[in-house]
Amino acid sequence: MSRRVGRSPVGRGRGRALSALAAAMCAVAVPVVVVALPGVAAAQDSASYVFAQGAKTVQGAVTSTDAAELKAGETYRSSIEAGVKGTGLGSGSGAKGAVGTRYYRVALDGSSDTYVSAVAVPKAGADVKVAFNDSISVTLQDRQGNRCDSEVAAFRSAEYPRPIAATAERVVREGGGRCQDAGTYDVVVARKTAPDSTRERWDLELSVSSEPALKSPPATTGPGAWSSAAPRPPAGIPSERRGGTGFNDARSLRQGVWKDRIRPGQTLFYRVPLDWGQQLFAEAELGSSAGDAQRKGFVPSALNVALYNPARTPVTSKDASYGGEPSVAALDSLPPVAYENRYLSRADEAGVRFAGWYYLRVSLTPEMKGTFGNKESGLTLRLTVHGDAASAPTYVRDPGAFQVTDADRVAAESGFAQGGGSSLPSAGSRSGGRAGPGGSGRTNRMTVVGIAGIGTGSVLVLGLGVWTYVARRRAPAGR
Repeated sequence: MSRRVGRSPVGRGRGRALSALAAAMCAVAVPVVVVALPGVAAAQDSASYVFAQGAKTVQGAVTSTDAAELKAGETYRSSIEAGVKGTGLGSGSGAKGAVGTRYYRVALDGSSDTYVSAVAVPKAGADVKVAFNDSISVTLQDRQGNRCDSEVAAFRSAEYPRPIAATAERVVREGGGRCQDAGTYDVVVARKTAPDSTRERWDLELSVSSEPALKSPPATTGPGAWSSAAPRPPAGIPSERRGGTGFNDARSLRQGVWKDRIRPGQTLFYRVPLDWGQQLFAEAELGSSAGDAQRKGFVPSALNVALYNPARTPVTSKDASYGGEPSVAALDSLPPVAYENRYLSRADEAGVRFAGWYYLRVSLTPEMKGTFGNKESGLTLRLTVHGDAASAPTYVRDPGAFQVTDADRVAAESGFAQGGGSSLPSAGSRSGGRAGPGGSGRTNRMTVVGIAGIGTGSVLVLGLGVWTYVARRRAPAGR
């Protein structure tokens, strides 16, 4: 560049001055290129999972002896490798220390119900393969190895990488037997990997939430009859709200009709505040002519919708196939939120046991790409929150995540990614702040555009300055 400028008819001295100004322009222009490129990539690819802001990184131990402690109310980042080939999964007493199993520990009191959640985040991409039974499991056990509870989350028929979550619980009840005492308990996180699956390490997000005891002894049986009849889904013109990448930047929704766009292989998260005595009815619709309207075909289990409770425990899920016409995945009816639901025998009904944020995870299979093209498809969510809020049970202290606050209601109304203090430790948008209505962690693409615009404007101003400088220096030569 300097050589070209040096050959300018302006002359050597003027060329040096122009070189300095040109260098100043480049100094401004280069950051624009560096900042803008990630924005372009973000616009083309599905957003990565946004972990909780301020989450501590913890290393899972190979044995319980070296396990790191997880504290209630905290969220952690960790990771787990694949199981040993030929063994499927190292689980149980014979697998302690096996690759694919990691140990943590947690200190529990003798009165609170505790929930330990693990969100597994496999790397996304067309080259990543997961199988039907590939899974993540969480087990809570006492120091003698007695199992308190265990849960497994697998990919099942939707065999493509996406965040999956499992939660183990310790429920204190009269005559509950084991795992009722205060003390240190082991948390065992295990990963099952099929021989042909991609064996890259999975990221983990671990969280521990504590539900305080009630002031008065609770009922120890489930509630009576409840109506499973689903009301007519809400109608009207949908409002747009962009889904988040995970539990931490999930888009807040209230009752109504909402629309979004989803790409093959993408997973979107939303959340709805559900108070005591309320029922949630939810359905997700993939619009007609999704992707390329000129293509025809049929994709089984194209759309997957899953519901998680405030402790990130899987509650229920539903799939819907797609053949070019609108296809709906509607969640099964669940009872109204009640403390006594935890004593019901069905896991989905027992999952709606406390008030708070309930999370919807919506995923579109990558197989849609081969059949209908790699284009975004229209997504419509219809949510009904049935019933008035009932009185909350009387806890001995603030229930934290297990309540709906005024701030949560405001968040649901406005669409903020974060609500009030009732949610688990969570992140805002990728920029570290709260995303605005209609946005999400993905909205910082507009921030990139804004920064690029500012940089471009600065370059234009400098260019104008160079032009003026040259004109003025040439003027005497012309006289």
